[in-house]
Amino acid sequence: MERLKAVILAAGEGIRLRPLTLYKPKVMIKVANRPILEYVVRALAQNHVRDIIMIVGYRRERIMTYFEDGQKLGVNISYEVQDKQLGTAHALSLAEGKTGERFLVLPGDNIADPSMVKDILASDEPYSIAVTESQLPSKYGVVLLKGRQVTGVVEKPESNLGNLISTGLFHMSSRVFSHIRSCASAGHHDITAVFQSILASGERIAAVKTAARWSDVVYPWDLLDLNARVLTEGAGAVAGTIESGVHIRGNVQVGEGSVIRSGTYIEGPVRIGRGCDIGPNVCLLPSVSIGDNVNIQSSTEIRNSLVMNDVTIGPGALVSHSVIGDGSRLGAHFVAGAEKAQVILEREIHVVPALGVILGEDTVVGNCVTVEPGVFIGSSCRIGSLRNIPKNVPDNSSVV
Repeated sequence: MERLKAVILAAGEGIRLRPLTLYKPKVMIKVANRPILEYVVRALAQNHVRDIIMIVGYRRERIMTYFEDGQKLGVNISYEVQDKQLGTAHALSLAEGKTGERFLVLPGDNIADPSMVKDILASDEPYSIAVTESQLPSKYGVVLLKGRQVTGVVEKPESNLGNLISTGLFHMSSRVFSHIRSCASAGHHDITAVFQSILASGERIAAVKTAARWSDVVYPWDLLDLNARVLTEGAGAVAGTIESGVHIRGNVQVGEGSVIRSGTYIEGPVRIGRGCDIGPNVCLLPSVSIGDNVNIQSSTEIRNSLVMNDVTIGPGALVSHSVIGDGSRLGAHFVAGAEKAQVILEREIHVVPALGVILGEDTVVGNCVTVEPGVFIGSSCRIGSLRNIPKNVPDNSSVV
């Protein structure tokens, strides 16, 4: 019996997550010290789906170097390259001839609970869509139903059509590729058009309702909510060196080779990677992820934030509700406090209840710098000392 395969769509950039995606694709942003894409692969492996075709494109070397052939995660990964990101259906078309008769399709930039994969595997229909309820259905593809059967999918509807949305997790028949070719000849490269073609041909699409937890990262501040959720799911485990006078409460993970220095207070859920040097007298409060090889110096406080790999944060800093990109260096007394913020993205105003700074990769910040809540600082920037940053700073900029 042929083993079921899965196609993971991981070619996109994630432009709404800039500056965090300037040097890496969205799927490789880490949440709780693990790339979003890795959660997808692990969800498949836990359901014994081990043959994976990964569609890659933007900054694909970051994905391929990290996952290689998949053996370290107990799966077999092959790659297909989408040179131009024309759409989800176009990406899926690259797997034609490699999937077998039945296969799964998953987005690489959503974190799905393994039980969601289990739910759709139980479907015996040629075509199935995993659907879930959403409080913001207008952000997604709303699925219209008659009983269990899908009657239509409307992408980002302007009117209220219901709150059942597509999770992007599909069970497919290989017949889908003929529909993809038909849609492409008409200039349509999105999966929604393909579903309409399937329905128009008289074939059925079943809806698989799932209560499993599912998270989509659309904007940078979504990472904070997702990080907080994922951190509650792991068990505490402390390795490395914990000096005397360190106070650890709750669910805390500390990686090998890390040193937590005297006087430091950590209240979980908190995850600290490998090779870090934390303290002395540092305060890490709930929902903080610290990557590998991070140096956080004395009397710094961090709460509800993601600090990526190879970051240095100087003494006396305050970082709240923020994302700090790989390789960035923040000077002494850096302040990124969190307040309600209005953020303009794609000409749309978003009101975020609490947001500090979104700071890209390889940015260097001097001493005594304060960043106003909701400000985005790009990658590869240089910020001089004694500065207040009241507005966004583009990639590769200098503020002196």
